[in-house]
Amino acid sequence: MNILIIEDDVSQKNILADFLKSKGFEVDAAQTGEEGLEKFFSHPVDVVISDYRMPGISGKEVLQRILKINPLTAVIIITAYSSVNNAVELLKLGAYDYIEKPIKLDMLLSKIKNARSYIQVEQDSKKVHQAIDDDELPVTFIGNSPKIKEILSMVRRISLVNASVLISGESGTGKEVIADLIHQLSTRRDKNMVKVNCSAIPETLMESELFGHIKGAFTGAIRDRKGRFEEADGGILFLDEIGEISPMIQVKLLRTLQTMEFEPVGSSKPKKVDVRIISATNKNLKTEVQLGHFREDLFYRLNVIPLVLPPLRERKQDIPDLVHYFLDEFNPDRNITITHDALMMLVQYSWEGNVRQLRNVIQRILALSTSDKITQDDLPEEIRNYLHSEKDSIEQKTIAEVEKSHIQKILEECNYNQLKAAEVLGVHRNTLSRKIKEYHIRMR
Repeated sequence: MNILIIEDDVSQKNILADFLKSKGFEVDAAQTGEEGLEKFFSHPVDVVISDYRMPGISGKEVLQRILKINPLTAVIIITAYSSVNNAVELLKLGAYDYIEKPIKLDMLLSKIKNARSYIQVEQDSKKVHQAIDDDELPVTFIGNSPKIKEILSMVRRISLVNASVLISGESGTGKEVIADLIHQLSTRRDKNMVKVNCSAIPETLMESELFGHIKGAFTGAIRDRKGRFEEADGGILFLDEIGEISPMIQVKLLRTLQTMEFEPVGSSKPKKVDVRIISATNKNLKTEVQLGHFREDLFYRLNVIPLVLPPLRERKQDIPDLVHYFLDEFNPDRNITITHDALMMLVQYSWEGNVRQLRNVIQRILALSTSDKITQDDLPEEIRNYLHSEKDSIEQKTIAEVEKSHIQKILEECNYNQLKAAEVLGVHRNTLSRKIKEYHIRMR
């Protein structure tokens, strides 16, 4: 992965570059926005780490220009605490994330690693990413992050073919919404889309649920009953949580997918159907195959077109839009606003339950609030305490601590000759003198 650092503080720039190089990244650095853009124009990179406040071209302008060239670039903005409210605007403009000063190196490393999930390493500035306008979507899916735009573009293309689709992602990421989109954009939109939650149906009933049964097939079968395959004939069958089906059902499902024929329980007369399969899972089915829990041949039948939905914490720039969407959804007749500080807390939260959890939180806040303005005090306690507990749970080293150690080392090597040390550090002697006082470095 290639990284470009744009930082006007020479010392911080060098420390960041040395740290990321030590972690195996290809790193280039620039001291101004103009220099950084020039380098990016010549050699686009995967990640750009840019200071927000710089003389000349600001971090905001750097972000906008870079995303015009390659919207898949992950731009991480360095911001002071006093400017953190501007981070919301930057996220809306397409920044992947931001990090506050003093920079905690392990937190920065974590953000860079998370960016891998939506960066295509072989980025090509000429690659066309077809975006779908909101007006063209028959089902609402909120998100303007590069990864979501890429997924929606792919949804539009795959909707017109009849291949099986496997949608993977954590619970609450919107797998069923994507399935609805595929259906509504497909040539089968006028036919049924039948949904089966595979985790909610007992194994003993699953065969009958999928394939139906005839009268007298088992105790209680007092009449013939159509199965979900037959109900979906001509349309789409959505198999949610497909990773939960038993080995026996996997065998029967594979046979049906191969021939599009099945026999209702208790019958020896086959029925033929025309069904497109969309399945979804929050498991890693490749791992399940390796563990022997899921048939490999069935996996490849289902996984003709894979779609992987990112968790909400990896597309934080979509959180402000989602928050305002849910505020309007639950109170369309009231002009509900949210303060910047409260919105920032929501952006920074981990959201293990993803979009579903965010939606439930907004609904709960509105149910309990009597004001038209949501503040930090209106947020659930677990969200208000999240950042504090996160900082307490991780032993982190700041840029300041690394910088102090680096300066001490150079001073020792230069026998505490400040003029020589400043030259080695690439800073003015006055800057070094100020740093010595700031960090209380003892001079021999």
